[in-house]
Parts: sequence; C-alpha cells; structure tokens
Amino acid sequence: MLSNPVRIQVMQYLQTHGEATTKQISEAISDVPAPTLYRHINTLLKEEVLLIKEERKVRGSLERLLAINVKKMSDVVNSNISETAYQFLMDLYMKFQKYSCKDNADPQKDRLSLRTCILTLTDDSFDNFMQDIAAVIGKYQKAEENGKLRSVSFISAPIEEEG
Repeated sequence: MLSNPVRIQVMQYLQTHGEATTKQISEAISDVPAPTLYRHINTLLKEEVLLIKEERKVRGSLERLLAINVKKMSDVVNSNISETAYQFLMDLYMKFQKYSCKDNADPQKDRLSLRTCILTLTDDSFDNFMQDIAAVIGKYQKAEENGKLRSVSFISAPIEEEG
C-alpha cells in the first residue's frame, strides 16, 4: 500500500500538516497530475489509511478534509515492522540505484547525503526532537521557484548494545 512514491508523498504531507484538503495536497505536490494524485488519495481512503475528518460544500463541489488514520497505520506498522522497514528501505535503495545509473550523476553537486547520528534521549525528549523535525520540514515543504525536488528520509531505530 505505501510502497508507491505518490502515496508516500501524500502521507508525508499529512504527517507534517496534520490535516489537509485534497486541493491543498495537490498544490503542495504539484509535480504529480491532479487526477493521478486523486486516484492515489482515493486508494488510501478505500484502504482506510486516510480518513475524512470533515466534508463541506465549496462553490458547488464537496471538499474533504483528510487526515492519517493513526490507529490503522499503527496497526499496519506494528503488525509487521520488518516488512514495513523492508519496503521503505527498498524504495530508498531503488531511488539511489536509479540516480547512480544516470550519466550525469554528481552526488556532491546534487547535495546527496547519507548520515547517521546516535542520540541518547528520553522518550519525551525524542518526541520533542521529532516535533522539531516536523516543524523544520513544514517550514521548507512549500515548493520554491527554481527549486529542485529533493527526497529527505529519517529512520529511527533502536541500537542493540553489545555485551
């Protein structure tokens, strides 16, 4: 369900903004044709990954306010975290593989970055950290004129301490 890049973009937008109309999502993900985006949103609604928080009439058409179905997503992720992680990582790998096969691939020019840092935080501090990350992403999520599309991913994982 979430291995499709358009659906991932929709989920990331809603994760950052909390809720949005289909029109707001379409404006934010402007590189995807509206009919394609609407089809993916309808698929996410059908699978109950998204839910409709509110419906209202706007100039004769029905506008839906969408949000992530947190319970459904938690159930899906928790039911098979290994498969969820595998799909996420394979999607990233596929993008790196596709990029590296381009004749004009220039990781330095394109600001390609792979970083890992280890933090020692309480659960509350980690929650605050993730809220800060969401705020920073939200600040930069609006498309800039002459901007380049960039994919940024974060992975939080426990560390198995040896010995």
